[in-house]
Amino acid sequence: MKRKSTNYASSSSSVFAGLGSGAISSVVCAPLDLIRTRVQVMGNLSRPISYNNMYRSLKDIFHQEGFRGCFRGLGVSFATVPTFWAIYFPIYEMAKRNLSVMQHQHHNEFTAKLLNNLSFIHMTSAITAGGIADVLCNPMFVVRTRMQTERLHNKYLPQQSILSTVASMYREGGLPIFWRGLSASLFGLSHVAIQFPVYEWCKAQARSRSCSDTENSFDLLIASALSKTCACLITYPHEVIRSRVMDSRCSVTLIDTVKGLIAKEGYIGLYSGLTVSLVRVIPNCCVTFVSYELMLRWLSNT
Repeated sequence: MKRKSTNYASSSSSVFAGLGSGAISSVVCAPLDLIRTRVQVMGNLSRPISYNNMYRSLKDIFHQEGFRGCFRGLGVSFATVPTFWAIYFPIYEMAKRNLSVMQHQHHNEFTAKLLNNLSFIHMTSAITAGGIADVLCNPMFVVRTRMQTERLHNKYLPQQSILSTVASMYREGGLPIFWRGLSASLFGLSHVAIQFPVYEWCKAQARSRSCSDTENSFDLLIASALSKTCACLITYPHEVIRSRVMDSRCSVTLIDTVKGLIAKEGYIGLYSGLTVSLVRVIPNCCVTFVSYELMLRWLSNT
């Protein structure tokens, strides 16, 4: 039996589909993720390194750091990204389901209008899921950023293990250091507030043209690429700010980071690595969302 558009995924199916899709995207997009993070933080360096040409950047990393260097932080990414999506997708589906149920309950006129608006439901669900997943996964994202950028600060430093990175970070700033950049991440919830309503709208358009009331793989590919592009173009500065705060070797605030970035690089600095990011995040998003939807259907039908 096919999963109809009006049905919502079960929590267990969403968890396993989120884990699987996150694992696939972590491996496939690891080199591009490494370059994107380095581009975002290199403005903090006393001697910036250019990573504007992706092919040349990958070639340089391969020659200087070896094949393993192209996958710096993959271990922690393999733990972080699947965990993030395994938290995000079930909460997103649950929030959509609960808000839809509330449509049929008694509310004042204003609330009723909001709950009858699918974009509002998708936006609210995305922000709720993103906020919870960001808080829980922030420590792992900080560790991943540090591992990806450590060679920018000391090119003679051998590749550190996850445990040694965690230990050195704890000595540097105690437990609070693992939640650096959280304010920027929460500010960046505007990203999913744009991405998921657009994604759901694209899927709905595809279903309306389909005889089976389901989206095919190409529809999912287009929906994920278009929604990610829209969200990234509008909200990209928060990613640069978050990476700078996470990479900082001293205690900094969000406001200080923004002021320092603009003073040193101008407003254009808020879009450092945008081209690289688009080339990286669109395939990453497509891999994540398409694999999630296909695995979700398979799990729901077994």
